[in-house]
Amino acid sequence: MLVLLVLAVIPFLPMLGAIPGLSGNRVAIAKVEPPVFSTAPAMIDGEETTYAPPEDPSLSLTVPSLGVYGHTVQDDASAEALDEGAVKIPSTGFPWERSANTYIAGHRVGYRDTESYYQFLELPSMKKGDEVILEDGDGGQYVYAVTEIFAVEPHETWVTEPVAGKDMVTLQTCTESVEDWETIGPEVMVSGPDTGRLVVQAERV
Repeated sequence: MLVLLVLAVIPFLPMLGAIPGLSGNRVAIAKVEPPVFSTAPAMIDGEETTYAPPEDPSLSLTVPSLGVYGHTVQDDASAEALDEGAVKIPSTGFPWERSANTYIAGHRVGYRDTESYYQFLELPSMKKGDEVILEDGDGGQYVYAVTEIFAVEPHETWVTEPVAGKDMVTLQTCTESVEDWETIGPEVMVSGPDTGRLVVQAERV
């Protein structure tokens, strides 16, 4: 229990899962899929315009290959926020900042009647070139293409750090182990110290 508490407070979030059908009185609801936002940021004389920081720091996430459309991303690392849906680790940058690594964590299984439910279930199936789209509270859109897919141990927090000269978004969820990305087993459900962290990094296009 102490190990789980420690994992919950470090910037590299554990992915606590929920077994379908055993999540209290929550019930499944129909998935609503708004249109895919695939428009790149405005261009002026061949250079991207710079968006002013919006008043609302929340983000919207669209990942077509995962069937994720317009999901809210809270700037909140709490377990409660993660149980509702994707969260951005507050210590990481926002997409309107230069050389930011916007680091987003989501549940693999999650909870019924929330956006966390099966949110990143298919993250292991993502491929290089897949599109990841963020939208800010003012409607500014940031389009990325996947460049790297790999797994790390829970303590390897270096993956949350920015990379000089790159504007990135990183998606993260739990796996059964560093080697086993597919199994939905007990390690994924409890997010213990032996759980792997699947990391999908994408760069602005």
